Amino acid sequence: MKGIRPRPYVQGNARGLRVERGDCGVIGGAGLLPFRGAWDRLGIGRWLEERTQWVGGRYGTALMVETWVMLLLYGGGRMDDLRWLGGRGIRRLFGWKSVPDPVTYGRWLRRGGERLAQVLDDLLWQVVRAQWSASGVPRRVLLVLDSTVVLRYGKKQAGAVLGYNPRKRGRPSHHPLLAFLGTGECMGVRWRPGNANCAAGAQEWIEQLVRRLRKAGVERIVVRLDKGFFSQAMVRKLQDLKVEFVVKMQESNTLQKYKGVFSQHRKNPGLWSSEGELWGARLLSVEERRELSEAQGELGLGYELRKRASVVTNVRGIGPLRGWKLYNRGAVVEHRIEEFTQLSVGKTAVDDLGGNHLLWALGALAYGLHHFVRRTALPGRWRTAQPKTLRTWLFQMPAKLVRHARTWRVRIARDEPFAELLLSALAAQEKLRAPPLCPA
Repeated sequence: MKGIRPRPYVQGNARGLRVERGDCGVIGGAGLLPFRGAWDRLGIGRWLEERTQWVGGRYGTALMVETWVMLLLYGGGRMDDLRWLGGRGIRRLFGWKSVPDPVTYGRWLRRGGERLAQVLDDLLWQVVRAQWSASGVPRRVLLVLDSTVVLRYGKKQAGAVLGYNPRKRGRPSHHPLLAFLGTGECMGVRWRPGNANCAAGAQEWIEQLVRRLRKAGVERIVVRLDKGFFSQAMVRKLQDLKVEFVVKMQESNTLQKYKGVFSQHRKNPGLWSSEGELWGARLLSVEERRELSEAQGELGLGYELRKRASVVTNVRGIGPLRGWKLYNRGAVVEHRIEEFTQLSVGKTAVDDLGGNHLLWALGALAYGLHHFVRRTALPGRWRTAQPKTLRTWLFQMPAKLVRHARTWRVRIARDEPFAELLLSALAAQEKLRAPPLCPA
């Protein structure tokens, strides 16, 4: 037993404190209860066990998936962080018999691999469908694809090879591809090695995503892609799928001839726009120019080109400025990728290709459940709160786990400022109309 001496001066109680260890039932993640409620209400555990009996092992697949998802939400991201779940009472909060050790979990990742990652991809789509069951299927969606670079410093992470790396050139990396809807739902992730092209595998994946969205009842799909995906083959693919699209064009010299005649904007004289045609689609261009005075124009130049951007689109009834604004609406994807980073997705890796893909699939599921809970259970501004904000004020909320009359109770301090937020989230889940996931 250790202690802290009495305080020399304090406006209150100055006596010392005793610090000791004991089985007092204190937990550090009471704010994760809405995720337990969502997991059980949607029937995710049974859904997983019905489809993954082939994985085998001491621990069931549902427990292994739930363990890693809750670890990411709580703030961990590495195999060694699994001990947090057992040592801080979260294991008892979720009713797990035990928490797997890092070695066991690494072996499970290798057994599951690509096949289990595909199962989790289907599960993520089921979670999106469950959210739409509560709020209604949107008639129009903005589908955004983007890639991110994850640095690797070791030599035993499979797929970590030299490739495009804007931050630390010469370092190995992974280069996953992610898909989101404009309203924040994650449509999945495709794991790729570091030397993969930005658009590698994008065409086939877009076809699969479009098929899913149309089957769910979405009437209008707008695909937004940045210049890393720009190619004639991609434009042809989007035209064959009969979806609307807006793709940023690479400003190469060979493509400048396809732009139309520029005209000055009436309300903003500094903007010039043009409409042309490229590969059977509309080419909309916007330039920001600054007129040069006679004193500045030593070479006889009439203006200085400050910025320019062009998009290829088939959306009817929009001009260059509205086309550029439509493209910029998809810039929220950078915010979504940042939320993946806050959840520590990709923070660790293993020496197995399938295992690394499975880790990213688990991260996408953690994001999907996070988005599901904040959109269906949290009120007001909390519906758009980032993971780090919710983790600070809600997920890591302390409480006491008390057993009384053969029932476990979670007791929150009376003066906890965010207790009402947690209670309102649990009450909202009781009224949730989302049905359980489809059985096998």
